[in-house]
Amino acid sequence: MVKKVKKIIKMAEKWPKTMKKAPQKAARRTKMTTATANQTKTHGKYPPPFLYRWFAGPYTPPIFSVGSKIHDESLGDVTVAGTIDAPIAWPAIMYRGHLTPILCGDLVRAVCEEEEMAVAHYWGVSKYIVNKWREAISGQKVSSLVHTALAIKRHDPAFRKKWGYR
Repeated sequence: MVKKVKKIIKMAEKWPKTMKKAPQKAARRTKMTTATANQTKTHGKYPPPFLYRWFAGPYTPPIFSVGSKIHDESLGDVTVAGTIDAPIAWPAIMYRGHLTPILCGDLVRAVCEEEEMAVAHYWGVSKYIVNKWREAISGQKVSSLVHTALAIKRHDPAFRKKWGYR
């Protein structure tokens, strides 16, 4: 056993002198699948436009000024700290060191109506935040109950009038 270790150490000492670079593995050929096709130059950073389509849009931000108070459906009355840098300029608060969109106006309607990926994309948040917003609007914690509660709220005339449904 000791002889083998000494032999390996001796070979390792010679290796940098005799070889200019480490041996390379042969390139592995991969099949072109949908996942690898989406990582091409055009789809690497920006997703194809058909992925994020509105069902009930377009959505317009509320009229606001920095420093004004707006009612957030999950946090209560908050002070506007600025706007988010996302496809839709939306009033935001400083929450845990980051600008977070205020859950008000058409954003409430979008959270109720649209898919979570579309809302996450256009407002620059994660799917986790969208799920938290859905829980705040519906008042439920279990995902199946959230879905049911949002469906009931969408058909409530008072809710529809408050949030500007057509």
